[in-house]
Amino acid sequence: MTQRGIDTREKILDATIKCIVRAGFTATTIEHVMVEAGLSRGSVLHQFPNRVALMAAAAELAMRRVMDSARVMAEAIDDPFERLSDYARISWETHSLPEGLALTDILLAARWDRELLDGLQPITSRVEQEIHDEFIKLASEAGFTDAEALVPHGWLLIASVRGLIIENSVNQSRPMIIAAIERMKERHRRFCANLAARSAP
Repeated sequence: MTQRGIDTREKILDATIKCIVRAGFTATTIEHVMVEAGLSRGSVLHQFPNRVALMAAAAELAMRRVMDSARVMAEAIDDPFERLSDYARISWETHSLPEGLALTDILLAARWDRELLDGLQPITSRVEQEIHDEFIKLASEAGFTDAEALVPHGWLLIASVRGLIIENSVNQSRPMIIAAIERMKERHRRFCANLAARSAP
């Protein structure tokens, strides 16, 4: 693909994410994306032959950006244990980005759209392995002897974040949701402290 093609593709995907965040997955059509991107229908369809292909590619870009943002935020924390202990906050903040919000909406829509689900499966399989490897890396750097013990907890953390993102989108000033977000962060820190204690010589 030429650089122009790469730039056009990214412009379309950026527009798709913006449309989903603004109007939701169901209301986002190729026509809406085309207008948002300032491109012709032919230009969009040249890159993505149908809506499912467009949404699957948008989901992959969103996943990558959320992961990259989380990695940058984590690497800004020097202490490896604190880096891992703060990961609930990092996950919440990165999933609250436009890319995270769009991703949550696409994944939710896939529950009722078999074609979309099939399009997402190869992408999610690759990304889930990368997330698994990232959890192992974080746990190993923190000095945990049983790094694999972090993995199921990490997935529970991601699932909790996505669920709270949905709840928070209804009304961002609900006290019980704000309290739940803080409790999630506290529980993650406690889990990390317990895992560290088990790893101590």
